[in-house]
Amino acid sequence: MNDVYYSILSLFYEHQMTVFPIINSEKLGLWKGVIWCEKSTIPYEKAKQITGPLANLFRGDIEDDSFMLVFYTSYEVFDEMKQTYEKVFDKLNMKCSISLSVQSFRFINDENCYDFENKEWVCNRKQVYISIPSKELLKLDKYDVNLLTDIQVNPAIPYWRNYHYKHIKEVLHGFMYTLGNTNYILDVKSKRIVNDPSLLTIAQLDNGYYIAEYHADKKSLERVISSVNKIKDVEVIISIKDLAFAHGFSIPYEVFKDNKWKIPKIKIE
Repeated sequence: MNDVYYSILSLFYEHQMTVFPIINSEKLGLWKGVIWCEKSTIPYEKAKQITGPLANLFRGDIEDDSFMLVFYTSYEVFDEMKQTYEKVFDKLNMKCSISLSVQSFRFINDENCYDFENKEWVCNRKQVYISIPSKELLKLDKYDVNLLTDIQVNPAIPYWRNYHYKHIKEVLHGFMYTLGNTNYILDVKSKRIVNDPSLLTIAQLDNGYYIAEYHADKKSLERVISSVNKIKDVEVIISIKDLAFAHGFSIPYEVFKDNKWKIPKIKIE
């Protein structure tokens, strides 16, 4: 038992392992929209708040003030939200695109490809999990939503002991992980994907583009950027694992009322 305990500690402290749950939010009725802005005229802290409790993921570039904000939405209200945000960014003189994610891919690397002695990936084999919006939605209550939120905040909780786990296991596909000093986060918007062991997720957008996210150390960051620079019509955001630049949010439990997601209307003030 002690050997297992110390092996787990080694993964987290010696090999900097991080763990993320794979939750198919689309099956819950939560689609995702993506705001991609060049040369922001507002600070990142304010940019994170643009979508209020609907924020899912924020990435701010460490050099040129561009950012990406992923937010929860629904197919029915997305067009209205898009028009509202376009008016906001026009007033702020910001060049931003707003897209709907129509499919997402999450990747789990084959652990046999990781060289624990040299702390680097030596091959590139992956399992892939695909999330596609579904018309048949999972019915939830507030306790189910609270459990999903708790798992996102702390994947190490014994969630399987919770009575409500049987209600959510259909959307909890498993967990992704990273190994190594992956202090850099690279987001690439383009029509081509650079495959690499540091590739963690891909979002397919409704405009024909993809956004690929890589969690990388300095060596793999340079490798991916070198390949990305060969692609035409590409935009890149480089963040670091610091809350000022990279922030993840839980599912929007604040807007789950009467056992339904009630996406609020966005108002311009």
